[in-house]
Amino acid sequence: MRLPRSVATTPLIAFALSATLALLSALLVAAPAESKQPRRIGQVVSEDCYNLALFVSLDDEQVERAAAMLPREFTLTSEPTLLVESSTCARATVNGRAIGRFHLSEAALSIEQPRELSSAQMSETAPESIFMLSQLDTNKRLSRFKKRAGYRSEVTRIEIDLGNPLLPRTATASAGGRIAPSSVSVTLSPQLTPTGLTAPNPGIVYKLWTVDRRGRVVGTTNSNRELGNAAVGYGTVTVEKGTTLHRLLGNTTASGYSISGSAAGFTNDTYRFRD
Repeated sequence: MRLPRSVATTPLIAFALSATLALLSALLVAAPAESKQPRRIGQVVSEDCYNLALFVSLDDEQVERAAAMLPREFTLTSEPTLLVESSTCARATVNGRAIGRFHLSEAALSIEQPRELSSAQMSETAPESIFMLSQLDTNKRLSRFKKRAGYRSEVTRIEIDLGNPLLPRTATASAGGRIAPSSVSVTLSPQLTPTGLTAPNPGIVYKLWTVDRRGRVVGTTNSNRELGNAAVGYGTVTVEKGTTLHRLLGNTTASGYSISGSAAGFTNDTYRFRD
């Protein structure tokens, strides 16, 4: 589950209020809009998910390094952020094949949308595009699908501890591997909505972009269902020297605003563009 990149530059109190209002709103998801899409090459449908996400605003030097990491077709947003997110879901299907509980860890940069792509699951009111630096998984089938699609993925250890949602807490997430090992520690608020109270996604759809080995653009629409258990905080990500994230940040640590929450599940539709 993800929220717009504005979280990284909004004061904490204002963000907490906006997150709460979004979850409590009784907005209905409209029927999906019809549009010409590239060829869909796969779908992941998950159930019962929780996340911990950290948004780091990039300074001028980091922006320069981030821009150099993007393929030619991609452009950073005017106020770019680095997203480091870990999630856990109870179960999923990967192209129709069932898998059990899995964790994932992702790192991404906020970008302008490079191609026309819309969710087949819901109408969009707040589309956001991110370029995926890494997508780490604990499930082999899920990782294999992402890697074949063109994303930088590997199977590795991922741990998530959200603490007691009824109390102020320290929430943590960590991921191993070679591509983007990291650890996140966040001072997190108690959840801002009662347990069990959810609201339809008001149209927040993330587009996850990459380029495959043949230079073809690949995009995934990330559409979450029934959001709840929202919490906000401030935290720090720690990365290993010599990794992509270390080269980007120019340091082993960086701090930013955080969001945690739940979703009844998500549907990720992955598309490949022909040119």
